[in-house]
Amino acid sequence: MNKEPLMMKEMRLSKKEGSVLIGIPAYNEEIAIGSLLWKLKKLREKMAFDILVVDDGSHEMDETSTIARSFGAKVIRHENNLGKGAAIRTIMNYAKKQHYQYLVLIDSDGQHNPYEIPNLISGLETSDADITIGTRWGELTEMPFVRKIGKNVLDRFTIGGKGRDTQSGFRALNRKAIRLIQLTHDDFAVESEMLAEAHERGLKVKNVRITCRYKNIKNASTKGSARHGFGVLHKLIMMIVERRPLFFFGLTGLFFLFTALFFGLIVVRVARTENVLSVGYSMLTLLFIILGSLLIISGFILNELKRLFDRHTDRELQRVEETL
Repeated sequence: MNKEPLMMKEMRLSKKEGSVLIGIPAYNEEIAIGSLLWKLKKLREKMAFDILVVDDGSHEMDETSTIARSFGAKVIRHENNLGKGAAIRTIMNYAKKQHYQYLVLIDSDGQHNPYEIPNLISGLETSDADITIGTRWGELTEMPFVRKIGKNVLDRFTIGGKGRDTQSGFRALNRKAIRLIQLTHDDFAVESEMLAEAHERGLKVKNVRITCRYKNIKNASTKGSARHGFGVLHKLIMMIVERRPLFFFGLTGLFFLFTALFFGLIVVRVARTENVLSVGYSMLTLLFIILGSLLIISGFILNELKRLFDRHTDRELQRVEETL
């Protein structure tokens, strides 16, 4: 699927040099990245932008960095493979320091059509959105059925992911989003973390339909689909614990309290019918009451600590903003 129908109407965009950065995280992509960069070179005839490739510790014999430089891209190389999240953090830090107006992130494996980049940028300019997400829905995507199921599960678990293609690696950010979003994850959960950050920072997100290739893609994921999906799901659950402790611990605590109520009713029923105290069920009731209460109290304490930390972080970001 090498269609270009979504790009032509927006090709009138002609950004001045230095205002748009195309960021490409790459790991052992010497086969695919040349085609992507060739298309970006053609797109450069229509609009101005800079290209940054972050080579995330590709193998010594891999030519990803060499190929990227041959197309005029700036290359930052990690000595070791740190993960996609680390590569994107490097890209965002560079975009922030260089004061780019827009940052477009695109995967290096050839899944996405770079000719659709103007559509993502146009989505930022023609609305009040701070982030545009390239959404892989409907007949424009070649996504296998199993991946669609996994994607839907991850979309539901992502904070701020309702109605979004949370795992899409094709997205654009304006200067406000570049400045405010603070990423910490080094792996493939970074796409979900970015949306969670956007949700907590009050940034507005817009969907933009894109095409997406999966057929004849050599390495659509460095891990197997199932392993990759479960790995991201695990990270999302941990992200909920970190970002919404009251929700996670409170919900778990309530579950234990309802379990205690269930066992307590059994104690009452046995006492009424047999006129004896069920020691076993009484101990379980007491245990679940203690566990449930401790979890709820912990949730409130952790939530307050997070609120204080977020307030401090917001003050620091405001201080940084004033210096820009």
